[in-house]
Amino acid sequence: MLVKILNFGSNWWARFGQDVHDRYRFTRHAAYFNSTGLRSGNKVRRQWILSGLIRFNGVGGFNPHFPNRALGKTFECADLTFASGGDRLLFVKNAKQMLAPDYYLVVLSSDTRGVINFCDAGWKSGSAMPIAVSSSGCRQEAMLLMKPLDTVRTSLGVWRLKPGPNVRYGASLELVDEGTFN
Repeated sequence: MLVKILNFGSNWWARFGQDVHDRYRFTRHAAYFNSTGLRSGNKVRRQWILSGLIRFNGVGGFNPHFPNRALGKTFECADLTFASGGDRLLFVKNAKQMLAPDYYLVVLSSDTRGVINFCDAGWKSGSAMPIAVSSSGCRQEAMLLMKPLDTVRTSLGVWRLKPGPNVRYGASLELVDEGTFN
């Protein structure tokens, strides 16, 4: 599966190799994780109502010191799986940029896109796949895999993933139907 990264969740952490004598413990033999989270004081906390994460291994062409350099890049990924109580998506390696992605990694925040009513069965398109959702009161962050023209409904209206050659990173969410719902 090919996934193009449009943005990341707020929560980052790492797991390093176990062997203290391994010179690649903090690079090639490390794993870097990203998920949704909400700021609480000085910390970003996972307040999952749907647990999940994405993972980059140290050998996959991802630089954890500059994660934003991966924005707009396409990666070869394993299939989305459920393990250890949540959804998991492994980003294996950089893909050739000429290949069209199967999905886009999209993160929506209630601060910028509005609040999602997750009790409404029609909050997203059928082909959009949520990976992780953090929620506390009216604050939310949702990480999804979306195909072109997939939609998400929020309190501000319906957002559609629109691909285009003149759009930053090759696709963006655009508000196509303003309105509210309960």
